[in-house]
Amino acid sequence: MNFPENYYLNFHAHQQMPAEDEVVIQSKFLQEDLIINNNDRIFFTAGLHPWHSDVLGEAEIKSKLEELVRSKTIIAIGETGIDKLKGPGLDLQTNIFKYHIEIADKYNLPLIIHSVKAHNEIFKLKKETRSNVPWVIHHFNGSKQMAFDFIENGFYLSVCHHIKSKSSKLSEYFCDLPIEKIFLETDDFRINIKNLYELAALKMGVSINTLKKQLILNLKTLLNE
Repeated sequence: MNFPENYYLNFHAHQQMPAEDEVVIQSKFLQEDLIINNNDRIFFTAGLHPWHSDVLGEAEIKSKLEELVRSKTIIAIGETGIDKLKGPGLDLQTNIFKYHIEIADKYNLPLIIHSVKAHNEIFKLKKETRSNVPWVIHHFNGSKQMAFDFIENGFYLSVCHHIKSKSSKLSEYFCDLPIEKIFLETDDFRINIKNLYELAALKMGVSINTLKKQLILNLKTLLNE
């Protein structure tokens, strides 16, 4: 895949469309009918969100994901994961997550993970499954210790508007994160990705062009390009 290094990368979004100088990775819900037209500025991931863990069974999840992988419709699996504050029970969410891990490992694709109050469970599953593909915690807003625990164990972190929130600890230590292990995203919020880049570049003490090139390089590394 040809990712232009001078573009802004929005690593995780849902409905947002890219501006002329942007690349967007849209996250699709697996239970929906996915009518997807790839182009050089919109790419896709798909998974059963933990909130929807009771919507599809194991066989249907695996069948749908494998069809999308074989057709080269998606570049990663997810979002999937565990949310202790919303959705069906923890056991069901965990089992559904495991199905996604299995498919990701089978086809050597990264995992995009939704984790709410479940960081310890995510760590445990990474070790138990011995998954060899990259895992990305999207919309990360945890403590500095948690951030570096993830990074030191091979995870990437994709961050959103919390880097500009005075009430967020992430905004205080964001500049300490290794630039080769992060992404920026809008998720499903009405946020301008370029504004996030401006703030992130300022906090990290790099130029916007340097940040753009690095995050595209991070994506290529994530996808083993």
